[in-house]
Amino acid sequence: MNKSTKLVLEKNNNTDTDTDTDTNTDIISSEYQTKKWRKKQDWYKSGKHNECEKYQLDKIKAITNFECKKPNERIYKMNNTISFCKNPYKNDDGFEWTEDFDGKIILNNSTYYFNLKFVCDNGGAQIRTLKEVYDFVKAQFNYLSQNKSNNIYFINILDGDTSYKHMSKFNYIIDKNKEYKKYVYVYDLDRFKKNWNKIIN
Repeated sequence: MNKSTKLVLEKNNNTDTDTDTDTNTDIISSEYQTKKWRKKQDWYKSGKHNECEKYQLDKIKAITNFECKKPNERIYKMNNTISFCKNPYKNDDGFEWTEDFDGKIILNNSTYYFNLKFVCDNGGAQIRTLKEVYDFVKAQFNYLSQNKSNNIYFINILDGDTSYKHMSKFNYIIDKNKEYKKYVYVYDLDRFKKNWNKIIN
């Protein structure tokens, strides 16, 4: 089965609604997840309590029926390995580590690593965050090219309207790594919900 990695977000015919009508409620296209929309959500407090990641993890659990637990694992860029490393910046080689993965699911002898971001509004900080994610995705491809693994998948969930506006950059790096793109996905929650069964089958 062809596992499409491109995020092609269909235009929602009703942009005034804040929630879905299916079992995974309040999952909408990242195109409409503005700063104003996020502030209106019951789960959002102030942005200082990791609530965006908690929201995404809750939805991933609802979609997959599996607990997505934080593994404290990172990619070590010097040798393209994945290892447990909780506090890399205590060491001189700390900048050789990527950020840590936000979740991990093991299913049918395959491992699915999750990276989660929720980027709204415009500004330098938001662009820097997405640039860091871009570098993380490149590290994922480098890992795959060096290890030739066929049972490790990387799923990057990028929510928020700013993520949506810059998705073409991630499509670019995916297209440059066609040999491994069936193992790397860049979606928002809406597209992940629609494609999870395709990823695992």
